[in-house]
Amino acid sequence: MKKVLSTVLIIFLAIIVVGCGAKTRKQQAVTDTPQFHYNEGMKYIESEEYNKAFNEFQLATSLDPNYAPAYEGMAYAYLGENNLEEALRAAKTSLDKDSKYIDGYIVLAKVYMQMKDYKKALKNYEKAYKLDNNSIKASRNIGYSFFKMGEYQKAREWYNKAFSIKENDKVTMNYLDELNDMQKAMAGMGSVARKIAKQNIVTRADVAALFINELNIEEYFKEKENYSEFKEYSEKKEKEDEIEISDVDKNHWAISFINKAVKYGIIDLATDNKFYPKKPITKANYAVFISRVIMKVEDDDSLGTRYIGSPSPFKDVPNSHYAFNGIMICTNRGILQPEISGRFGLNNEVPGRNAVIAIKKLKNLIEDK
Repeated sequence: MKKVLSTVLIIFLAIIVVGCGAKTRKQQAVTDTPQFHYNEGMKYIESEEYNKAFNEFQLATSLDPNYAPAYEGMAYAYLGENNLEEALRAAKTSLDKDSKYIDGYIVLAKVYMQMKDYKKALKNYEKAYKLDNNSIKASRNIGYSFFKMGEYQKAREWYNKAFSIKENDKVTMNYLDELNDMQKAMAGMGSVARKIAKQNIVTRADVAALFINELNIEEYFKEKENYSEFKEYSEKKEKEDEIEISDVDKNHWAISFINKAVKYGIIDLATDNKFYPKKPITKANYAVFISRVIMKVEDDDSLGTRYIGSPSPFKDVPNSHYAFNGIMICTNRGILQPEISGRFGLNNEVPGRNAVIAIKKLKNLIEDK
């Protein structure tokens, strides 16, 4: 798909560059206009039908090769395919056609956001805002750029400015919720947690680091050790400390955290004896891991089967699901939250800020014991 879209756009750009006298096709119907095809293309962008969207943008440029919105649309199509190089090219072409086209600056900024170049993204959102200081898209995205750069007060100020333009704007409200969650997650946490909180998703290695570094799990588990079996423990200790994980090198940044998380039975190895440190965790995974710590904290082995066979309160979690018991343990204690829809979000990947908030709640539970 990416190669096809790239080839098509290159051909179009070549035609435009080679000759100012490039032929355009004649309008064939009342609805056969650049604006109509652009609108149709953007509908396909919304439904993630990028090939169909691109076809509409092609039809627009075949009528008017200088129609800037069509190239903006192409940039969104490439963004949808995660083809950032061509998205950047298309966005810049849009502005070459019309240097005062606000949405051209906005899509260019979105490309830079995807590239994690937040300073360039901010610069282009600000250009859009200068062209129209009543642009809700420019205002809230200036705020979001500051948020991604860690400048939370400036982000909040721009969100407030966006609300002054459009009260109760849903997108801005979502951005503000994200900001509030981030500040809640980072308050009072260590450097590891603060770094992880900024990530869009957390991996198995990240979670191991959170459990061990933020909760002092090692010390807690030692306190709960069965000293009546001290001799057995001392004989096994050396073997326990020598966990062999085939896909985690000894120089891996989280090797110590991973070894301890596996040793204490918080996070399992896969059947192939691999840890898969870069694999994102789902909300179901996280519930299981957290529930194991809770069982240890509350010193109650019966929690391991407490909810098996009980009715599920969540639309997406059958009571036969492997994570059901862990989910019930976590939600009943307020460690993890269900969605407003009544679903738990079983297979959702976990954003860093949400992972850290759960760890903070778990930390409070441990400290209360």
